[in-house]
This record gives sequence, C-alpha cells and structure tokens, in this order.
Amino acid sequence: MAYNSTIQYYRINATNTALATSNSGGAENDPTEEIAPPVAGCTYSSGSGTTNIVGIAIGSPASDFFDFEEGQYLYYVDGSTGDYVLMGQIDAINSITDLDLTENSTGSPTGGEILVASSYLVSTVDSFYIRIATSTAQAGTNRINLPRIASWRSTASLTSNNNTGITQLEQISNSGFPIVPASPAINIPFTITTMNVFSLSGSRNTYWGATTDFPNYIWIRAVIATGQTINALASKTMFRFTTEENIPEFNVGINTAEELIRAAGYNIPISDVITIG
Repeated sequence: MAYNSTIQYYRINATNTALATSNSGGAENDPTEEIAPPVAGCTYSSGSGTTNIVGIAIGSPASDFFDFEEGQYLYYVDGSTGDYVLMGQIDAINSITDLDLTENSTGSPTGGEILVASSYLVSTVDSFYIRIATSTAQAGTNRINLPRIASWRSTASLTSNNNTGITQLEQISNSGFPIVPASPAINIPFTITTMNVFSLSGSRNTYWGATTDFPNYIWIRAVIATGQTINALASKTMFRFTTEENIPEFNVGINTAEELIRAAGYNIPISDVITIG
C-alpha cells in the first residue's frame, strides 16, 4: 500500500531542528529556508556579463521580476539543453523587467531564454532536511499513515544510503560554474536519519497514547555519504532533488510497539525506550 504526500526540502537551522523534533511545523510555526523549485519570471533581453539584467514579461497573466525576491538566485534556462544556468544573486528588483545582481552575471543567456529564481542553494558540505506530511485520510479509525522509512534506504541498515527508487540527489552540472551539464546526471548517495522524537504512550515500550500525539510530519535529515564527490565540488554546482510523492505506508494506531517502529526504519533515541523487569 502507499499514500500520497507533500514532500518539501529545507536547509538546516536551529528553528527547523526544533520543529523536526517536535513533530509539528504547521501554519503557526512553519519551517524556514525552504529549498523550493525555481519560479519563472521574464525572458532575457539584455545585460549578460553585467550586474543589471533586463527582461521581457511573459505569459498571460504576465510573469515578471516582481515574482522574484531580493536575495534569490537568478538562473536562465538554456534553450538548447533545458539546463538551469546560474547567473548570480538578486540585489535589487527595480521594475517588472529590470533587476540588479550583487555581482556581474556568471552566465550568458541569449534573447528569449527564460529567467527563473530560487531562494536557497545547498552548499557542497551541507546536510539538509526532507519533510514528509503524514495522513489520516483512509488510514482507519484512530490510525495514521506514516512513510515506511525502511523502503527509503537501499538496505535494512539504518546507516545505508538512500534508495534511488524513492529519493535522489543528483549533480546536474559540472564543478565550478554550472554551465557545462553533467551528462548523465550523477547520483550523490546520502544517508537517512529520522529526526522525530515521538511521545511515549505510558505502556511498555509503546508510542502515541492518543491520536493527538501523532506527528503531523516526518522529518528526515539527509547527510551526504562520506567520501562522495559532492564534498569536492564548487558551491555553484547545480543539483536536483527528486522524491516520489506516492510513498510506501506504515499504518499505525495508538500504543504502537517500539519494535514495529524500528522495523519501519525509524531512528528512535535509545534514551526514550522504557525497560521494565
């Protein structure tokens, strides 16, 4: 069985770490620094090689530079390859078709190529968070569907690398400036650690005494596998995250045994396990 879920990626900071261990992260306390898909704006008109970039609004309703934000990273989409090529970081948005970069552009688009922006990059040594929404829809009375984390790993070991059939981190451009695409894309293995600190139910080694204790999200910390190529790449190298939204489920209810949670691939802190007898 499987359930459909929203998957989001975040840079790691103190606020997000607190949310990851509290099982929350809803409307009142959203995580910060989401690594979001690029937002399309104008097509390129002029300014390559300079800090000032001029565009032409596209679409109906029109997409323009007001769809971007200062501090985002600006790319153009190569019309021949479809690759995203980094131009720089946005310093100021002067009008719907005029913006300034903090430095001269590192990319050289041609007229009519689409300009896009995204909020955050991942550095070559960063780990990052993957947040997966849980679901009570069709889970059953007093039950919830959680992702079966064991299926996200390539083996049963808690320290094994990611199962690329579920989620991938891929290098899609060569090191240095992201102008030369990596063909084919290079998979960057990473390990998966669940961050949630679940609520003990009060029974012997069981969790979730009530449905209100169920987590809203499962938080994964993805750590680049030791010795992988990513550690030697320049910060401007481009990467792509992909995760299946149709996720193998772990259907649980209240008072779920600790050993079942571990078997589903969750990292339960040893300090939380009650020993009786």
